[in-house]
This record gives sequence, C-alpha cells and structure tokens, in this order.
Amino acid sequence: MKKLILVFAMIFAIGFTVTSCKDEKKKEEKKEMTTSVYQCPMDCENGKSYTQAGKCPECKMPLKEKKVSMEKNHDGHAH
Repeated sequence: MKKLILVFAMIFAIGFTVTSCKDEKKKEEKKEMTTSVYQCPMDCENGKSYTQAGKCPECKMPLKEKKVSMEKNHDGHAH
C-alpha cells in the first residue's frame, strides 16, 4: 500500500513539473510575438505606421502607440 501511494505521488509530481514548464514556454512565446508601432490618431497617411514615437509629418500630432501581433496563420503569413 505504501509503494502504491509513493508511485502515485511520484507520477503526480512529474506530471505537475512537466505541465508547469510548458506554460512558461507559451507565455514567453507570446511576449516575443508582439511589437509596437506608432500611428497618427487622425489617420492622415491612411494607416501608415512608424517604428519610433514622434509626430505625424502631416498634422504634427503626437503618434499613438499600437500593439501589433506578429503571429503566423496557417499559410505562414504574418498578421
């Protein structure tokens, strides 16, 4: 009976360790898949985006930060 309890405890501990490691990898991958771009809030340039903050060259308003997901779909194209 003691061996049976010990075996179940070991299986539970190993299973918990394996599943917790997978969760950390998924969180890290999601962090790497997003980036920031900056766009004019008035959309003066029809959706043109910049990699650095600054002012719109057309209306001189400060560019607003926008998070963009870089995940790939089933065709291999970035969104």
